[in-house]
Amino acid sequence: MVGDIIEIFRKIFDGNDFLTLYVISIIPIIELRGAILFMPIMFESSSFLEFYAGMWCCIAGSTTVIVPLILITRPLLRRLKRTKLFSRFAKSLESNLSDRAESAYSEEEQQRKAEAKAQKGGAARKSLSKDAKKFWGLFAFVAIPLPMTGAWTGSCIGSFLDFPVWKASLAVFLGNIVAGHILMAIAWFLPNEYADIFLYGFVVLAIALAVLLAFSRNKKNERKRRVEREKYSSQNEYELAVLQREADEEGKIIIKKEYIDKFGDRHIIIGHDETKNDDIVSKDDPI
Repeated sequence: MVGDIIEIFRKIFDGNDFLTLYVISIIPIIELRGAILFMPIMFESSSFLEFYAGMWCCIAGSTTVIVPLILITRPLLRRLKRTKLFSRFAKSLESNLSDRAESAYSEEEQQRKAEAKAQKGGAARKSLSKDAKKFWGLFAFVAIPLPMTGAWTGSCIGSFLDFPVWKASLAVFLGNIVAGHILMAIAWFLPNEYADIFLYGFVVLAIALAVLLAFSRNKKNERKRRVEREKYSSQNEYELAVLQREADEEGKIIIKKEYIDKFGDRHIIIGHDETKNDDIVSKDDPI
């Protein structure tokens, strides 16, 4: 399998292995991690220096996407949320990236607290700044060479951390270098006959992590919704608050229609109106 994929790309780039690695590492999902796993076959009889140079071609390729992704991810998702076709997908992806950004930050915070607790009784240690916590949290996320923690995911998460672009880019870049060296060490000592097995295992791990993350995120979202619902006295008030937040994020105008039916029961209709500002009906007015 690995050999067939390599031959396809080699034909495209006239047998230039370094250019092949550079381009492969730009492709989402494959990225630096997948490209480095191709190297044992591509450089089967090459020296360590050529192998090492190939790793830097992979790092260069995956670095190409960092700044563009950090700059366009949030504006692109904001625009997609306003379309009927991609609205649900964009909201889901935005929620996922926000959760991952929050998770990276929380893990760093937990680590800081653990270190402070371990050093209890000693000299007080100066805590890191907010930007530093985000920086090292993002760096650690990308540096661990697991599926879905590469430059593409790290850059998209960096766009949700609300700190300077250059800092987010540097964190992803340095994490990419660390991940590249770890994977290169594995690839260098990996026998060629096990390359396919290792690649299959990497794909299976990616699928397992995707399922686990989806399940974990659904549980987390449900807990967040339950906590939010407890803040309001009725389901209607909760739904109105959710719509109001979405309207603020997407630049839409919220409408709230209230009326009392012939049986004396009070009803509330809530929704969006992108064209009118004054489409609000009093609870005493019929609809």
